[in-house]
Amino acid sequence: MNANEPAVELSIIIASYNSERTIEGCLDSLRHQDADRDFEIIVIDSSSNDTAAKIVEEKFPEARLYRFSKRKFVGDARNFGISKASGRIIAFVDADCRVAKNWVNEILKNHSSPYLAIGGAIANGNPESYVGWAAYLCEFSQWMPNTAPGWFVDMAGANISYKKDIFGKYGGFIEGTYSSDTEFHWRIGKDGLRIRFIPAILVFHNNIKGLAEFLRHEYYHGRSFARVRANSQGFSGPRRWAYGVCSCFILMKLFLAVTIRNLRNKRDIAHFIKASPLLALGLFSWVSGECAGYIRPFDRNVKYRIGR
Repeated sequence: MNANEPAVELSIIIASYNSERTIEGCLDSLRHQDADRDFEIIVIDSSSNDTAAKIVEEKFPEARLYRFSKRKFVGDARNFGISKASGRIIAFVDADCRVAKNWVNEILKNHSSPYLAIGGAIANGNPESYVGWAAYLCEFSQWMPNTAPGWFVDMAGANISYKKDIFGKYGGFIEGTYSSDTEFHWRIGKDGLRIRFIPAILVFHNNIKGLAEFLRHEYYHGRSFARVRANSQGFSGPRRWAYGVCSCFILMKLFLAVTIRNLRNKRDIAHFIKASPLLALGLFSWVSGECAGYIRPFDRNVKYRIGR
């Protein structure tokens, strides 16, 4: 191998926070890849206890574990992982996901193209739960299996990969908040870059199963999205208020968009119908959070710093 070539072609980065129930399944699915080439796994754990870290240390010694006592948001953790990665391709998967057996090979095959950013399909990893279905449809209906390949302006960080050079040009993810992947995609989108969606790159996401936790999660993420959007796009006070008031009226639009995606996809229509009342509640929580995020002042303890 040439001295200037990376030790591995692909670096897989996993941000872990209180993932003791799912991290083993995630790493086990990576261990059993039908991969033609070597890859490295980097786990950044900032859980409130050491249970997940012990699982990684004891059962998956092939993974490189970095442990932090203070919580890192996912953008913060990914920036740290990028700084330790040796591959020319950086792939992200969430600790609550399992990957298909050909996941690594599909990423490597598709990155032989000039595409800088490539995302994949996200399937429901716990289909026995109707709250899980509502959570899944709230967050991932744009990228369901059976969705045709195409170009997207945004992709979920649960299943996305980039050529590492992109971070040298655009910096890393903003830190101290959720929605860091969306903000990064807005940033690269200013130069006309889009994300190529390849449904053959498949993961299975384990979703929230408790109703109260689901509703809190959607509210918090909606609020974080609004604050990141207003901050990154320099919203004035009047503009924040205008977006806050208008966001109260988008619930039906969001529900209709999810409905149309399911009808077109034709994969899980029965589950969509049964979970639709819970889906509506989840979307209401998101919209309420988004409205609050625009109207309420920014959290001064959050620093929307772009990582390098």
